[in-house]
Amino acid sequence: MKINRSVVIKLGIIAALLIIAPYIVPVAFELVLMADIMGLEALVLFLIYQSRNALTALVGRFSEFTQSVAATIVLLTRLYIFQPRVLVSHVVGSSVILIFTCSFALALVLWAPAIYLSTGGFA
Repeated sequence: MKINRSVVIKLGIIAALLIIAPYIVPVAFELVLMADIMGLEALVLFLIYQSRNALTALVGRFSEFTQSVAATIVLLTRLYIFQPRVLVSHVVGSSVILIFTCSFALALVLWAPAIYLSTGGFA
């Protein structure tokens, strides 16, 4: 029995759509029916047409993400622990402790007072 190459490609595309579509498109089964009835060419054209909306949503989410990251960075720079004098002294101190004792736990203990003052206390 000889398998036609175009049939294998079409079955692969349909299998990929079945696997990916539930995560990306809420109308996955309708897309499979559309591919079966109207053909893969019509489905590809439909997906290209609809990708404009997905691209707009993706750009909006990326913009929100960058704004959230920027706001988080601004909040972190105001903390006591990230002030240059405190940060450099604690990095140098914990590096020296780590070199001489080879103990990560002891090096991390040095950061406890700075973290405590930064957060207003341990919760």
